[in-house]
Amino acid sequence: MASLLINPSTNAEDSAQSFRQQYGLLPYDPPTWILEGYFIARERNPGYVFGPVQKFVQAMGNTTKWLIEDLELKRLERTSADGTTPEYSLYLEAVSPERTEYWIFVVLPHESAREWFAARRAYHGRKAKGYYGKTQSMLERAFSQGIKIKAEIRFFIKEGNISLESPEDIILNRYKFPPVFDLNTGRWLGSAAKTN
Repeated sequence: MASLLINPSTNAEDSAQSFRQQYGLLPYDPPTWILEGYFIARERNPGYVFGPVQKFVQAMGNTTKWLIEDLELKRLERTSADGTTPEYSLYLEAVSPERTEYWIFVVLPHESAREWFAARRAYHGRKAKGYYGKTQSMLERAFSQGIKIKAEIRFFIKEGNISLESPEDIILNRYKFPPVFDLNTGRWLGSAAKTN
């Protein structure tokens, strides 16, 4: 018990190292276009756009590191060799003395909501329209105003378990990281509205 009180960060760091080994996670430096881009935090019917990604990372206030699964890195290298950039997953590891958390980002290399929807349709087929049609319309509002949505937080992992709460709700309720754009109204929010 005394060792836990003397060096509490060791447990969080050990937990992080164990998690990395279990999932084959390697350090990764995301391209600048991802870090400078905006993100959504709900796969279906997101309410807001957040960002840029690098501001979210800074807001964590913990020791952060970007990671990628070894097999995902190999897939990315294979597909990038032919000049295409696919969607792929990245882990943002946030280590504090108390815990280690992971935000699972899906990188979105799309230049429009139409391209984003085409990727959903390629995977989900005819079901995509019913499931993602409203989201496509919402994203079109953002893209039409020059917002480059380059990522989506798909999952939040705490204590080794995927949270049942959506990442969007966690960000709004726990981290108080304010959104920059309301997808329902199609309007910029807060200080972002003054600068755009």
